[in-house]
Amino acid sequence: MKKRVYMLGLLLAGTVLPVFAEQQMAGMEMKKEAVQASHQGTGKVVSVDRAKSRVKLAHEPIKSLGWSAMSMDFNVVKASLLDGLKEGDAVQFELGKAKPEELVWVIVNIRRK
Repeated sequence: MKKRVYMLGLLLAGTVLPVFAEQQMAGMEMKKEAVQASHQGTGKVVSVDRAKSRVKLAHEPIKSLGWSAMSMDFNVVKASLLDGLKEGDAVQFELGKAKPEELVWVIVNIRRK
């Protein structure tokens, strides 16, 4: 009887421990993300869409996100960030999240170089 209880305990531990470890790792990743809530980038303005509060940038690699150089559209947190920007401007920008639970990065600050 003791042997069966022992074996059942080992079986349950083998099932529960990996789930617990996975939860712990997920928590660590979230903490890392919280520590670095923004990321810096540089690039060139490809186009500006003030009506949609969006800018297309050809940006250099953003190592902190693991992104290679590419062209992509970004929303801005407020339309006024686009004031004075035009196609061809070299810019420095900061990416953040409009809401922490969202997965999408938006421009929270941008300025011409």
